[in-house]
Amino acid sequence: MMTMAQPPMGGGGGGMRGGGMGPGGPMGGGPQGGGNTITSALGVGTNASEVKAVVDAKKALDKAIAASQKKADKAATWTALSDAYVKAYDAPAQNLLAGSTATEVNMFLKGQKATGISNRKGADDVEYEVVSYDNKDLYYQNDRLEFWLITKPVVENALGKAADALEKAYSLDPKAAANKAYAEKANKIHENIYQEAVSEYLAGNAAKASELFSQAAKVNAGKILNGFDSMSVYNAALMANIAGDKAKAIEGYKECIAKGYFNDGNVFSNLADIYKGQGDEATALKTLEDGFAKFPNSQSVLVGLINHYLTTGTEPDKLFSLLHDAQKNDPRNASLYYVEGDAYKKLGDYDKALELFDKASEVDPKYIYGVLNKGILYYDRAVEVQEKASLEMDDAKYAKLVDELNGYLEKAIEPFEKAFNMSDDKTIKTAVADYLKNIYFRFRDRSADFQAAYDKYNNYVKGE
Repeated sequence: MMTMAQPPMGGGGGGMRGGGMGPGGPMGGGPQGGGNTITSALGVGTNASEVKAVVDAKKALDKAIAASQKKADKAATWTALSDAYVKAYDAPAQNLLAGSTATEVNMFLKGQKATGISNRKGADDVEYEVVSYDNKDLYYQNDRLEFWLITKPVVENALGKAADALEKAYSLDPKAAANKAYAEKANKIHENIYQEAVSEYLAGNAAKASELFSQAAKVNAGKILNGFDSMSVYNAALMANIAGDKAKAIEGYKECIAKGYFNDGNVFSNLADIYKGQGDEATALKTLEDGFAKFPNSQSVLVGLINHYLTTGTEPDKLFSLLHDAQKNDPRNASLYYVEGDAYKKLGDYDKALELFDKASEVDPKYIYGVLNKGILYYDRAVEVQEKASLEMDDAKYAKLVDELNGYLEKAIEPFEKAFNMSDDKTIKTAVADYLKNIYFRFRDRSADFQAAYDKYNNYVKGE
């Protein structure tokens, strides 16, 4: 699927148990961790016995299960059982902390020995060095613990059983509605399930991640919390789609739409992609049009509509009609003119695109994407001409193409310079500086000023 013209942007997310990402989408990664440090710090060996925390958790859980069978009508019994399941879940990973070095982990685990070390690829082919223990796998990058997965739990589905036991206690307790402890416990269970789902995603286990996100949503929808967990439902659908379970993905996205959660239009575009992949172009288009009506600035929805019009050759004017209606309703919204210009660029009408990028800047002189994308358009045109020139064998035609290429790059300088000076965003400035560095490098022999400009932007990109 094609992407809209915009500066390269970085991403990030909040830290979680077992990982550091916001699960709405893929995360990037760096080089794998230092194997020698991990090997020397952890030592490959064999655990002689289970750690005390695991043994104690098993005993406490067995006792709580027995009590629930004898006093099944008591709310306190089921609360205790829920707590025991949570402790059983926590026990194998006790003392682990994301971001710790391998040496620190060795101290935290108090003598537990690794059973093996391997290299594995997770989501988006991010590489990890994985240290395996008798009951867990620890995922490292650059000698830092990123997240972990429990491979031998004290009991299967401990958190799901903890949630069920807590709901049982709530139903038996006549004063439950006034007791905030139930919500606190339910929220903790929900948080742990959600974060485990993130870890499974990072490890590349999309199907398992989807299952856990669905479980997190179920906890939130129970009698205690009685809410709609939009992110869990959305992520369950997202992971299901990645895993190939299209039916579950469709169901999840439809639930999001029914409950009013749209993720800035991504719910519509993701759902439309599934329909399109199934050959249902009509439903895909209807889904995108519904999304566009609510989110006319959504890049993913707009790209979906443009792709539809490009591939089917039907009703391209409908897109612009919708945009013009939006502009009438909000004439000072510069982004609407930028979006229309971007659409014309994708359709190959570059003059109209430039006109609309200028209009976006006119409507709001502080709106950077008008001037920025004007520079990108010229730069992209130069790249297209460069590709043609590389295949041209006739010297005269080649020279003409080179002149055309240089002309586009020269036109890109002014809008890029303006965008660089307008922005206070480090990521945007670095992206623009990279464009300018490349242009000035080509022209560096023209004069000392061009060489100085190249040095300026090259140093900026390098962080100097």
